[in-house]
Amino acid sequence: MTQLLVYRERLLKFYQKYSALLNAFFRFLLGFVIFSSINRLIGYHPYLNHIYIELLFGVFSMLLPAGVMLFMALASVIGHIYYVSVLLAVVVGIIFAVLYFAYIKFVPDHAYIIVAFPVLFSFHVAYALPIYLGLIMNPVAFVPIFCGVGAYYLLQSVVAAVSQAADADVNLYRVVVSDFFNNTEMYAVLFVFFLVFLVVYIMRNREWNYPYEKAIISGAVINIILMLSVNFIFDLHMEVLPIFVGTLASMLVIEVLQFMKLVLNYEGVENLQFEDDEYVYYVKAVPKAVVAAPRKKIKRFSVRKSEKNDVVKVSEKSEHE
Repeated sequence: MTQLLVYRERLLKFYQKYSALLNAFFRFLLGFVIFSSINRLIGYHPYLNHIYIELLFGVFSMLLPAGVMLFMALASVIGHIYYVSVLLAVVVGIIFAVLYFAYIKFVPDHAYIIVAFPVLFSFHVAYALPIYLGLIMNPVAFVPIFCGVGAYYLLQSVVAAVSQAADADVNLYRVVVSDFFNNTEMYAVLFVFFLVFLVVYIMRNREWNYPYEKAIISGAVINIILMLSVNFIFDLHMEVLPIFVGTLASMLVIEVLQFMKLVLNYEGVENLQFEDDEYVYYVKAVPKAVVAAPRKKIKRFSVRKSEKNDVVKVSEKSEHE
């Protein structure tokens, strides 16, 4: 454990030293992955479905705020849909416009959450989001969870309609609307994600030892149980193996993120009691686990020559690695 804490400190120092460069790279990578996922899911427009467009979108994401990045992603989705149906593109555009101007414009940080759902669904690790949001947010996270899951299943309805419908316009619009609002799997996933988020949120606010670790494991177990249950009850034909593997992978990733964010030393817990004129306070103080990076001794040799003898002077200096 001590060695892991040492590696953690080194990684944090490395990130702090190159934070500007690393943040720009991560934003570029995020934009590239988002646009690549859109092209793989609904890559209908031949001019947008190219690697150089994806790279260009990554560069824009590196320079522009999160809200603008989401606006560009929604615009690209509408562009792909417009290529197959003008009426359907108008309807989807209206839905996205209401979402953007009524919500994302005022809470731009939630744009990352909404965009992350369709992307992570394509990698079968969307189960990580309700668990992670339960660790870092309050119940207001229900809104981006609803919007993100809804956006993914709306795109799924578009893909299913385009692959099945013969008529290109009015019939396609009706098929998408009917498939979206009658999608039992979407409602089941929303129900599971809400419960998983709620359980993680409640458990991480408990006063017991290791609340974050217990919350992550509990969220993963409940997600597997509920997903298998709704899959069986509603006959959703969801693949069981991706549920298991995706949930376990999500749990491991979140454990690593939580370890990098905060590590508490429960062996040094102190229970304090003090009072003022009106209240008596009982405080449980949990220190953070901090390990100093190992020091190394550097010996410097300097040689001074005189007429009679050579004199060697040795100096020691301790430095951080």
